[in-house]
Order: sequence, then C-alpha cells, then structure tokens
Amino acid sequence: MKGDCLELEVEKGIGDAISRTRFAPYSNNLLVSSWDSCLRLYDVDASQLRLQAPSEAPLLDCCFQNDVVAFSASSDGFIQRYDLHSGLVDTVATQLVTSGFDKKLLLLDMHMGKASSCSKSLDAEVDSMSVSGFNLTVAIGALVHVYDLRNFDKPVQSKEAFNGAHLRCVSSIPDAEGFAVGSVDGRVALQISYSSSSNDIECHPKSKDGRHYLASVNDIAFSPLVSGVFVTGDNEGYVTIWDAGSKKRLVELPRYPNSVASLSYNHVGQLLAVASSYTYQEANEIEKPPRIFIHKVDSIDIGSISANEEHHFESKADAGASKTFPQQAGTIRKNGYINIKNRPCKVVEVSTSKTGKHGHAKCHFVAIDIFTGKKLEDIVPSSHNCDVPHVNRTDYQLIDISEDGFVSLLTETGGTKDDLRLPTDENLLSQIKEGFSEGKDLVVSVMSSMGEEQICGLKDIGPKINVYF
Repeated sequence: MKGDCLELEVEKGIGDAISRTRFAPYSNNLLVSSWDSCLRLYDVDASQLRLQAPSEAPLLDCCFQNDVVAFSASSDGFIQRYDLHSGLVDTVATQLVTSGFDKKLLLLDMHMGKASSCSKSLDAEVDSMSVSGFNLTVAIGALVHVYDLRNFDKPVQSKEAFNGAHLRCVSSIPDAEGFAVGSVDGRVALQISYSSSSNDIECHPKSKDGRHYLASVNDIAFSPLVSGVFVTGDNEGYVTIWDAGSKKRLVELPRYPNSVASLSYNHVGQLLAVASSYTYQEANEIEKPPRIFIHKVDSIDIGSISANEEHHFESKADAGASKTFPQQAGTIRKNGYINIKNRPCKVVEVSTSKTGKHGHAKCHFVAIDIFTGKKLEDIVPSSHNCDVPHVNRTDYQLIDISEDGFVSLLTETGGTKDDLRLPTDENLLSQIKEGFSEGKDLVVSVMSSMGEEQICGLKDIGPKINVYF
C-alpha cells in the first residue's frame, strides 16, 4: 500500500482506553469515545481537536446522526446528544437502538416531541450490534440475530455463525442486506443476504513461523469506495484489508503498538482511522497511552495487488487441526464448552465475583467431562483467556456390531468407519443393541473433541428394508 500513514496529534492525550472511533457522514471529522469519560471531535484534515465534552461515566460507544449532531452511550446507562457546533449537551434523541447489562434491546423514538420506546428481552447480554437501514444485527454469545426495526417482535433470522465460538463484533454491510461477524478465535463470517448461507473464513495473519495464531477480531469496517472490500482489526494489533469477491487478503498493515480497538472509514473511503488502544480483554495488556493512526488508502493501490500473492481466505479445515481456541473467561456461559485439566467439558454452572475498576473478576466454572461424565471445576480471572475445545457431532448409519463391541458405520462417501466401540452409557447401549437385533435402520450421533470420539445419541429411522434382485 503506497498511501501515507499519519498519527493524529492527540492534545493532552486520551486518558484511558478508546471504545469507539467514527468518521462523520460528510466530512473528515472524527468522533472518539473513551473510558476516560470524554467525547472528542477531531478535525483530521487540520489535525486539531475541535470539541472535548466530559461526562459523568466512562463512554462505551459513540455515533453521528449527521455532521452536526452526535451521540454517546455511557456505563451509567445514559444516552447523551451533542450539538457539535454549539457544544450543547442534552439527553434528547430522535431514534436510537440501545442495549446494556440488563439483557434488553431498547428502541427509543423521540419524534413529535414525545418519547416512546419498544423493549425486547434477551437471553443474555449483547456483545455487539449494528444497524443498516431497517435491519438491526445483534451478536449474543455464539449467535447472530437479525431484527426488522419495523417489526420488533421476533428476529427475521437467528443463526450460529461458527461452531460455538463466542462472537466479538458485528458489522452491517452498507447499502445491502448482510453482515460480517468476528469471533474471539480470529474468524470472520460473511453473509451477503439474509437468505444465503454464510462463508466461514479465517481472517487473521500468520506468525513468523508460518503457523496460525488465534486473536480476537475486535472490529470490522466496510469500504464505501470499493464494493466487497472490508478491513479487520484484532487484539494482537494487526489490521488486514480483504476482498470478499476474490477471497483474498489484499493488504496487511504493519503491526500497531497495541490492540486495535476500533476502525472507521471516512465517507469517501480514502481515509482509514485505526485506534490503537488496550481493550481490557487480557490481564497482561500493557496500558500504553492510546493512539490514533490515519491511513490514506485509494482504490488503485488495492486493485493493483497481484492475484498470485499468497494471501487467501482459508477455511477452518485448512488452518490446521487445532483442538482448542482461546476465549475470554468472562464470556463463557452456561451450556458452553471449556477445557479443564486438558479435558473437554460442558459448563453446567458459572459464577463471577466482581472486583476492580474495569470488571477484572474471577469466574468459577463447574463443568462435566463430555466423554466420562466426571465433574471438574476451575477458577479463572474473567479477563484471562481459557482454552475452549472444538466440539463436533456427526451422524452415521449403523451397519454392524462386532462380537468385541466395535461398530461399523457408513460414512457420507460410502466407506466404513470401524474404530468406535459401543457407548458405555447403559441406557443408550441397550437401545442400540435392541434396535439392531430387531432389524431397524439406526443412525448414531458421534461426538468428537480433542482427538476423542464417542457415540452420544441414537436415531431410529424405521425398519430395515431388504431389496432383492
């Protein structure tokens, strides 16, 4: 990339972690919210601070309504409206979608001078959300829900983007039906329309030895200049520009001094703002002063990347058979999975003790080994990463049972799988033996994780039919 990289001169410094950066809709003014309880407006062209508005609590998010009006959301639950010309601050909004730790989505409407709201209760806290037109995309745990703001009763789509991996961020595709979500283990899933299937891809750089590492994708931004081009920023400080159409990695920018907390393109897609800031995801993060970098990008540089360069999207299967992926302890919920004492376990109980200014707490996990049924426990700081096992289920038709307790299973390719024993669970074992002896066609579910496999379920698909020629 030939464009220049300039660091925005931050007068007096930003006193705490950056939560969000946003370019204005029609100018190169940049809005920055921070945990230091201040909203700042920078004129990027002049590299000057135009506005600094203090609040009573840390700011968790910010956005523009237009070039003159902006909003911020603070940790005390307040939404503030800013007149960027006069500097006046109030709590009047036109229409906003908010969410908090109360596990609710709230649609606020202040049209005609009368406040009205529509509330939607959820099963868990919202991790990220994004709006495009009338479509609201919400990431909760491992699930993505899409709502039509004109009909808030139920989502028009709900799906699991990855195989149980916790989601970190979601971004709506501008001027199109679709979204991208990033996970804590470094993957990005793209869905171009709500009726199509997602494209599961790996979107993190390689380490120097050529192997993949897993880093949380903290933000995703789509280019308004080049259709299908988007950028990701991760917790290791890498920013990567991708082309969804050709499924190639176009540019990987030099590593930033801290995690990438937020990304934003300007309205014409020629400038990219990168917030390099600690994010309180890791206990060992170095709390260096936050910095903001402005990259000049243009379509010629992006389009001139050689198609022969080895920078591709990769499927999870191509990324190596990793048995686990890292996930922040504070984001692991009941019925999720966790690795305890090198055993794949399902969480049956989790409790958190609150400590510290930024929620650095300890999580107490009670879990059951998914293969042995043994109860295991662990205590982990909520800001630390835990190893989470990849757990898969595959169905096979049962062909035969040998005298020594091994089963023969029919695979999708027409071959046989003969390396599994009958389950040790007495009830399931009895059902399999009885169904097989009665000549029924049986389908068994096989659960696999961390190099182990075990029959965990049974489906009776009816009596066996013999065909004679």
